[in-house]
Amino acid sequence: MKIDPQILEKYFKGDCTAEEAAMAEAWLEQPETPEVDDWFGQMYALSQPVKIKKTGNRIYRRLYSIAAAVAVLLGVCAWLWQSRLQTAGKAPLAFNWDTLSNKSNDIKLLSLTDGSKVWLGPHSSVAYANNYNDTSRELSLNGEAYFEVAHNPQRPFSVRTGKLVTTALGTAFNISTANLADGHIQVSLVEGKVSVIAASFSCILHPGQMVQYGENQKTAVPAVFKAKEVLDWKYGKLVFDGMPLKDVFAKLQTRLGCRIIMDSTVSGTRKVSGVFSAGESLENILEAIQYVHGFKIVRLSSNTYEIK
Repeated sequence: MKIDPQILEKYFKGDCTAEEAAMAEAWLEQPETPEVDDWFGQMYALSQPVKIKKTGNRIYRRLYSIAAAVAVLLGVCAWLWQSRLQTAGKAPLAFNWDTLSNKSNDIKLLSLTDGSKVWLGPHSSVAYANNYNDTSRELSLNGEAYFEVAHNPQRPFSVRTGKLVTTALGTAFNISTANLADGHIQVSLVEGKVSVIAASFSCILHPGQMVQYGENQKTAVPAVFKAKEVLDWKYGKLVFDGMPLKDVFAKLQTRLGCRIIMDSTVSGTRKVSGVFSAGESLENILEAIQYVHGFKIVRLSSNTYEIK
């Protein structure tokens, strides 16, 4: 299926007709094809910095015009957000943001004004603009959350996590920022389709796929994820299915708001399998894992443990 690029540009800008919106959505929802990949590849190529040669006070007008055209295109294409990535965490935004924090071990369900729902994981926080849904739908996440996005093709739904931006039209996906020992962000898609964009790469996820991204990573390839491990928290469980010990401890720190220090003599690659209730005490979980792997648990404070 082919589509006029101008229709896509109008679609992301919110200026298309109902018929054009239907065409754009049908094109975006089709399975991965060379045409879809080429279009996103072209958009990503345009997002790269344009070098403008300068001699004294003269700037070559031709290159300046190209740079301006690229800036305009990026401004209307909600799937790219490169300009936002370059300033994320550095310059204050033009509007105020409100933050909702979940400091408990429970799950908080948030209902947004557009009808979207957010299941906010334990010890996580989400920020949103006070004009959310007026002109855009943009959130910022620290921790873990599951999103069910209300369909609105004129206002794509975006979640910023560090230098990574995940954008959807109407879908369900999970994002975690601290469940892995290496600190990688993980985006997992349950329903629909999302684009995931960083400064150095972009990709599209289909249901059952996830992508992991680290701060200095140059590229990322979608892979299949274990739903029972990724979505366990949403159903009040802690599930480990052959998970490396170092990632188990990282996940426990995120879910239970504790600190676990692992001695260098303990192998973090040991595999752990088990299912626990999310309400299970940390001591019981650690003791169950200790029974299998034989390490020593030292309690340093009320919520800090050392594994030797």
